[in-house]
Amino acid sequence: MTRLVRTFMADTGEVEDLLRPRDDIVAEAPAATLDGSHRFELAEGPFTSYSRLVELSPAAAQEASRTHGTAGGVAPRYRVTETVEWHLAVPWFGPLFNVAVRRAMRTGRSGDGTQPVWAPPRRFTPRAATVMAMLAAAAMLSGYLANAPSELHTYAADEFGADQAAQGVLGAVVRIGTLLAIGVSVLADRHGRRRVVAGAMVVGITAAALAALAPNMVWLGAFLLIGRTANAALGATVVVMALEEIPAGCRAWCLSVLAMSAALGAGVVVWLQPVSDLAPWAWRLLFAFPLVALAAARPLLRRLPESRRFERRGRDVALRGYWRPIALLGAIYLAFGLFLGPIDWFRNEYLRDEHGFSAALVSLFVLGTATPAGLAVYAAGRLADSRGRRIILAVASVLGLGSLVALFNVSGAALWLAGLIGAMLSAGLLPALGVYRGELFPTALRARAATITGAMGVVGAAIGVLVAGRLRTAWGSFGDVIALLWAGPLLAAAVAVLWLTERSGQELEELHPADAAADSEGSWSQGL
Repeated sequence: MTRLVRTFMADTGEVEDLLRPRDDIVAEAPAATLDGSHRFELAEGPFTSYSRLVELSPAAAQEASRTHGTAGGVAPRYRVTETVEWHLAVPWFGPLFNVAVRRAMRTGRSGDGTQPVWAPPRRFTPRAATVMAMLAAAAMLSGYLANAPSELHTYAADEFGADQAAQGVLGAVVRIGTLLAIGVSVLADRHGRRRVVAGAMVVGITAAALAALAPNMVWLGAFLLIGRTANAALGATVVVMALEEIPAGCRAWCLSVLAMSAALGAGVVVWLQPVSDLAPWAWRLLFAFPLVALAAARPLLRRLPESRRFERRGRDVALRGYWRPIALLGAIYLAFGLFLGPIDWFRNEYLRDEHGFSAALVSLFVLGTATPAGLAVYAAGRLADSRGRRIILAVASVLGLGSLVALFNVSGAALWLAGLIGAMLSAGLLPALGVYRGELFPTALRARAATITGAMGVVGAAIGVLVAGRLRTAWGSFGDVIALLWAGPLLAAAVAVLWLTERSGQELEELHPADAAADSEGSWSQGL
């Protein structure tokens, strides 16, 4: 329980403002008025418990009246003691958010439901806040498991004596795991999101630990393939579950938070990457590191509830009835994957081989360019919900990805600048495009459709990695290769801007009547 006590002097207007129920991060309801004390309790907000007590001192009011009087136009002042007690419904990340909540309790009083810039665009319920925090923790693990192969394969290749073409084959094989995740997504649509999240976390951690013991590139690829299958299922199911648990108007914001959480997990790999320079085998320690997450995974899996929308899903829907949106959205993801796959897979190789970066300098470069991108992805999520997704897509594809093309064609200070601008401006792709994986499909097949479209992106990434690896060997540089592959996302962005529609303010049941028919207990905005 967090407690904030303030004692101060206030005039009549300030007191009237204090005695009005708050309507910002928390919606208050008056509870009692007794002997100059006014109590307010929780009506709505991301808290498991909340109360605010305002005490006015009658003696201070009388003294002010005797000293100043009211005839002369001097308003009486009151000694006010305001006591606010709350407990956030945010596991693990609660202490971090408490800092922002404490500041909001001292200053912000919008009175019209407007949320602080650090909060979701619409007020969360305790359940939504709790589930979102749990899924963010799962996304952190997913980010680590997803980034480890990309960051560490170059060190494994050095130990095993593999060239860049072999690394390209490894990258393509590993990404096939996302196709296998489609089978796992069927379980999520039939048996629940929670079971898939639990199983995928355990399998992903186990596969990473086995990769640390791999005797050669073949076994490394096999273990990473299993891990990618589990992690692709985990990532897709976390996204679907989050989209199903939060209110309309917050979906892009939700994905931006998940992206930041995944980036934090991926960043842990980067922070630990200098360990790989200690010995030829030291990269193995980083694959074993996720074992420490098992301790945190148990309480997460015990407390994570099943998605309410899954529990109230409508009748089963044939996948073939949605093949057009699946095909078109999948093609957009494929085109982006053609470009982003090689960027992700070969960035460290490029920095080490063409610019002579050490492991420590690679880590510094990635952290220096990616950390500001975390703030950019958050801003992009809020803008995508409030201003529209298509403008974010256009800016990210043209300016953001264009800067990444420049990254592979410059050196010196321009290299760092291009990396920073590219990371920040391309950050909007995930929240602006990712929401459509949930909005275009009903609950009964949402996990399968989201996994299939995501898998198409990974197919594009696998093709891009293979092409980039072979062309790099033939051409001797990554610059022209990356510039060539940029044509894919440019075309995909044009298609997305022309075809995709803005759906931010609509609940999922409004978009899919079959789901609305299954909801027999009122509107989702009240139950979430």
